[in-house]
Amino acid sequence: MHFEMDWAVLWRPPNGDLALNAVFTTLKLSLVSWVFALILGTLAGVARDSPHRAVRLLATCYVEVFRNIPLLVQLFFAYYVLPRLLPIELRRELFALGWEAISAILTLSLYTSAKVAEHVRAGANAVDRQVRWGAMSTGLTWWQAQRFVIVPLFLRVIVPSLTSEFVTVFKSSSVAMTVGVVETSYFTQELGLQTFHWIEANSLGTAVYLVCAWSVAGLMALIERWARVPGLLRRGAAG
Repeated sequence: MHFEMDWAVLWRPPNGDLALNAVFTTLKLSLVSWVFALILGTLAGVARDSPHRAVRLLATCYVEVFRNIPLLVQLFFAYYVLPRLLPIELRRELFALGWEAISAILTLSLYTSAKVAEHVRAGANAVDRQVRWGAMSTGLTWWQAQRFVIVPLFLRVIVPSLTSEFVTVFKSSSVAMTVGVVETSYFTQELGLQTFHWIEANSLGTAVYLVCAWSVAGLMALIERWARVPGLLRRGAAG
């Protein structure tokens, strides 16, 4: 049986517009999730070093729960279980707002934030204790020292680690297809089912994720160069 390639199927109406919308959805899911993950992860990571035991315990539980439960399991719980805990009217409103995409963003944010929190804790531990004492000796409270001295310093140190997590968010956004979000993976599978041009469809998906990953890595490399702390090794530098 002879198979003939047809790359034009990727942009033949309406596939071209649908593909662009799917890629835009992937970017939107990833970027919004990353912003929330960075904020939550930084707060959780800093809280794990809090002088208050209750705060440390709460932050540790947060990290351990969301880091150790598989992403797909969390997504199914958020999409299928959480709405059932709400009154039927509120549940309908939730799905009318687009609970598919919202649950995907919520899950990606929480899962990634738990991993970011570990990078934050490692970065905070890398800050010399004398720097902490110096900040406290100026009259700053613990939280003020974290906000104005410690956090701005270690965030510059952990940029390479954050880059890896940023790329992972883009790749992990593909799980949103399992709850009906029409993102890149969902579109490529539907295109393959409808046209049987699986090579062309999956090549598109592969190219999109590769370009996104390379773009993120390049952007973060520029940020890393700009934010580099003098005296510390850069990524790729000799040991």
